[in-house]
Amino acid sequence: MAERLVTIAAFNDLTEAHILKGRLEAEGILCFLGDEHIVGAQPFYSVAVGGVKLKVTEQDVEEAKAILARIQGGEGEFELNESIELAPPMQEHPEAIVCPNCGSDNVNEEKYNKTVFSLSYLFLGFPVPFLSRKYHCYNCGYRWKRK
Repeated sequence: MAERLVTIAAFNDLTEAHILKGRLEAEGILCFLGDEHIVGAQPFYSVAVGGVKLKVTEQDVEEAKAILARIQGGEGEFELNESIELAPPMQEHPEAIVCPNCGSDNVNEEKYNKTVFSLSYLFLGFPVPFLSRKYHCYNCGYRWKRK
């Protein structure tokens, strides 16, 4: 016989519902989100349909409510295993390009030759993108090719 699902919480925010669903699944509780596709496609319908409903099986209702109460009360417990080696933090720009004229990093890469692009559009009726790999500094206006 099929298990009956019971709604234990309703959320106006789809992201919050997915986060809590993932936490319950990590605890080994079978759960389901009702009306998630309606709210995902049309977020303003959330109020009309009663929000995204978090449903669990009848036998897991008490345990799921206890877990949700702990999380929403700020008592979520997470274990950090010290033996796990963490990856080094990523650099935002590993190879930052700086202007050879003024040393600024306020630089933009111009991937296409604008002159050829414009002329091909004018004469052929469609643009032909020729790569140029030039750089333009917004601070001093200097343009150069990278070697």
